[in-house]
Amino acid sequence: MGFKDSQVPKAGPVASGSLRLYCCPMAQEYRFRNSDTVGVADAESDRTFLKECFIDTGQIDLLSDCLDHRRIVLGRTGSGKTALLNELSERLSTVITIKPESLALAYITNSTILQFVHSLGVNLDTFFKLLWRHVFTVEVIKAHFHLDSPNAKEGLVDWLRGVFSDKRRQHEKALAYLERWGSTFWEQTDYRIQELTTKFESDLEASIGLEVPLSKMKLSGGETLSQEEKASVIQRARYVVNQVQIQELSYVLDLLNSILEDPKKRYYIVIDRLDEDWIDEKLRYQLIRALIETVRDFGKVQNAKIVIALRHDLIDRVIRLSRGPGFQEEKYESMYLDLNWSSDDLIRILDSRINKLVRRSYTKDLVTHKDLLPETINKYPTVNYLLERTLMRPRDVIMFFNACIRQARGSPIISPHMLKEAEGEYSRQRLRSLADEWIADYPDLMDFVDILKNRPSIFGVSEITDEQCFDLAVKLLEDGQNREGELKDLLRRIEVNPADIEPFRNWLVASFYRVSLVGLKLEAFEAVVWSNSGRRSISEAEIAPKTRVSIHPMFWRSLGINPQTTSEEPSGA
Repeated sequence: MGFKDSQVPKAGPVASGSLRLYCCPMAQEYRFRNSDTVGVADAESDRTFLKECFIDTGQIDLLSDCLDHRRIVLGRTGSGKTALLNELSERLSTVITIKPESLALAYITNSTILQFVHSLGVNLDTFFKLLWRHVFTVEVIKAHFHLDSPNAKEGLVDWLRGVFSDKRRQHEKALAYLERWGSTFWEQTDYRIQELTTKFESDLEASIGLEVPLSKMKLSGGETLSQEEKASVIQRARYVVNQVQIQELSYVLDLLNSILEDPKKRYYIVIDRLDEDWIDEKLRYQLIRALIETVRDFGKVQNAKIVIALRHDLIDRVIRLSRGPGFQEEKYESMYLDLNWSSDDLIRILDSRINKLVRRSYTKDLVTHKDLLPETINKYPTVNYLLERTLMRPRDVIMFFNACIRQARGSPIISPHMLKEAEGEYSRQRLRSLADEWIADYPDLMDFVDILKNRPSIFGVSEITDEQCFDLAVKLLEDGQNREGELKDLLRRIEVNPADIEPFRNWLVASFYRVSLVGLKLEAFEAVVWSNSGRRSISEAEIAPKTRVSIHPMFWRSLGINPQTTSEEPSGA
């Protein structure tokens, strides 16, 4: 039901419906209050609990090791990416935090000429990598040499020339680059991005303007250009892009590696919240792709490390929408640190937060979920019941227990009835959160899920009838939304041939699997697989009428699923 048997903590036999009586010293005085919580969804706002209740399962050591290749923290919404990066920043003294919204990268999306050449298909990856490399190199040099004013910079390059006099030829180009841009080292990051972009714009305009008047080029996005003029603009723009000083920045990385020779003085650049609206959607994926490649290239600097956090769905879109010829996804995989939680880890997180909530006001004794929750519910260990209704993420556990607290206000314990009431609220909240998480890929998800309502908890794909799929397709076609991609093609097929339903049904089921609404049993001899604990996606071609669909227990209450009902296995299953 969403997680493996090995993840479920073993529990001994318990009396049916028994409650663990509240036996802590403060039993007579403790009562849940309206304001009580064990944390909030957003790690940035969870300072009360996060600092004291952080559970380290070894990721901090991996990220703080500059020689370890893992430097891209991957996880779904609520899996603890921000909490991990915050803890890394707290523990290490030489962390440089860069907020995407502070980079003024919107300046790029507002550039008429950059938007123009991008719309013509000119690949700007080299320029974007230049931006990232320049920013990171300067941030580390600033931190290492305390360059917080023009006076601090004075003589720096000359000093470096003296230090590396025996390697002057090796580092000459790097030193020349620093000298050229050194006058603005102490400026804010957004200033340096605008400075580099302005120069790039000027180079583009100077080159392209020789062939095509700028007024004509910018008019209607270049629609007034002839094919010959477009070809000339593309050729000249590509020439300017290829002249970007990326090679000089490779020399700078070599120099930086020589400067940072003390392994006891390491630097870390941390970037989070790349999934938020920090830049226009048109260029975001190209910029993140260039960032990922820069993170990899920066690995040659032994005592510096860039650590970024990305959601699974975001990196999937980056790879899908920005991949070019010769792209090899596996070359990135060694950099991934995938956040996965066992049931024991999640129980430790919950218990640490319960203990902090109760102990700070009422007792010095250790308090855990065993003191507040019934021992069983429906003859099943309560902690297992709770975890099965999560996607094995800290946020789910926190939100479920907070919902229990709201039901238990005025009481010292959470009864089975309170937990059941809380489950309804929590299930509806988690479904809405799932729709928000996946809105970029599935903006119609809340319409899709209607097709799952009031079904058995496990059923065959063929039980989603042609009529139900057709009705959903008609609803989507009639709402007037301008859809793109595979869904658009599938709906067009149904418009042309209303009987061509199966591809749409299989796409729906594959989408439900990807977002973790359902697990799938592809073959009779296989176990149910879930995207949150196994394969992240399954293709439509793998789904057949005999495939069994298991709705995740997290969503049973919000979808009206009766867990006691299961449709009959098809013949031969």
